[in-house]
Amino acid sequence: MDSEITTSKQIKRIKPDKLSDKEILVLYAITRWPLKTDQELSEKIYLKRSTVTSIKTRLKDNKVYRFKYRIGSEYINERIIKNTFFQIKPDIDRESLKKLAKRVLEKYNNSVFTIITDSTYVGLNFVKDFAKLRIGEYDFEEKWNKQGIFVEGYPKYVNFALKHANIYFSYANLIRHIFRLDIPEDNDCLDRHTIKDRTLKTVNLNVNEKKVMFHLCKYPDKDNKALSEMTGINLQTVRKIKRNILDKGILKPVIVPALKKLDNEIITYKSFKFNQAKSIEERIDFVKYIETNHPHYFLRIYDENEYISLCVYKDYSIYYRNSQTIEEYIAKTNIMTNKTETAVVPINDIKYIKNVVFSGLCRKVFDIKDKDIKL
Repeated sequence: MDSEITTSKQIKRIKPDKLSDKEILVLYAITRWPLKTDQELSEKIYLKRSTVTSIKTRLKDNKVYRFKYRIGSEYINERIIKNTFFQIKPDIDRESLKKLAKRVLEKYNNSVFTIITDSTYVGLNFVKDFAKLRIGEYDFEEKWNKQGIFVEGYPKYVNFALKHANIYFSYANLIRHIFRLDIPEDNDCLDRHTIKDRTLKTVNLNVNEKKVMFHLCKYPDKDNKALSEMTGINLQTVRKIKRNILDKGILKPVIVPALKKLDNEIITYKSFKFNQAKSIEERIDFVKYIETNHPHYFLRIYDENEYISLCVYKDYSIYYRNSQTIEEYIAKTNIMTNKTETAVVPINDIKYIKNVVFSGLCRKVFDIKDKDIKL
């Protein structure tokens, strides 16, 4: 499997870390401000710079988090965000499941988030147009239905027009929630309480820029010197290209914590459909409610019609109480029209997880060919 895919064996070897107060604070800081220098972080959280540096190194060495890049949404020229969810038949044999996973992870290499277990599949990817969307759905429904993969009534699709949807990856508030940090909510990056048409930005990249762009997505931990050696581009040019890419927001940094390391047991997927009789303001109120009261929802996508999310919980009892609270809000406001589509997955049961990986989408969006990235 690709190194960007985490397997069940790797997950089972992960042991939760008991983080100190200072380690928690540094983890939150780098998650919220991933590009700030250690000196800038030290000023934000009132620790010595040397302390921040040593803790960052320790957390990274212990694989508490991974540094990655995602594409700025305004540069994604695909038209549709495709979310696929289905339940897998409990009696499916291991070899069929392995074939499904292999084909999905290879065929849909532009997907940015995928979870596969013995019983559940959740996938998120970007599609050029409706025709391509239908081809993908046909592939799932025809090929895998013949092998009896799906529980009756599945798969389910939620398709968002990228122009009208908000998509948000953030782990800062997740860290704040898990460890009960008394820190104000992060409002810096959340164009979150509006649903408005997205203005697409275009960028023309030369071959060197494409090389650096792809290698940043594929190998985000590599320093400029390593990127220079890998791409065959001189160090000064690599620095200049990287700075330009980040300054324009073409790529944006994201810190992705190992959820099991933070002593979480389950990951959940939820899909809601808004009641069309409700005003846009009332639908946005639901978004505000979730973000204010349930900030551990680290991925959210929504438009005027639907809302999906992924989040983690320490254990099932906490998840159950949380779900009851949300269902009570929905019942009181009548904001939704359908039964919530839900998957509750123990982290230990995950067979494969592709977690915020944008390198495949990067190749697709910026038309990066093999010849552009090979020496």
